[in-house]
Amino acid sequence: MENTEKAAIYRLHADFCKLLSDANRLLIINELGKGELPVNELVRRLELKQSNVSKHLALMRERGLLITRRDGSMIYYSLSDNRISDAIRLLKEVQSDQIARQRTLVQSIPEYSPGE
Repeated sequence: MENTEKAAIYRLHADFCKLLSDANRLLIINELGKGELPVNELVRRLELKQSNVSKHLALMRERGLLITRRDGSMIYYSLSDNRISDAIRLLKEVQSDQIARQRTLVQSIPEYSPGE
């Protein structure tokens, strides 16, 4: 694979990661990982403004992370691929392990007492 092809692939990866760099989008992905939902249910569960949720849904749909299904006047959103939710879960596990290691490190530092 040529360097220009590698660079293009890594740019795609970086763009994907940027899309996941918003806490509200991660919350939405977490909820949609449980199954499809309409906007109003996401708004209720996440306690966010509908305009905010709709903006994030539109962006993620445009970028291919979400798909929609219409039922009458309701539009239901779901993940385009369940591996998206798996990837987020894996990242949370890694982060949790890192936090635990940091906590252990901090607890291993002896307390400072003046005059010692």
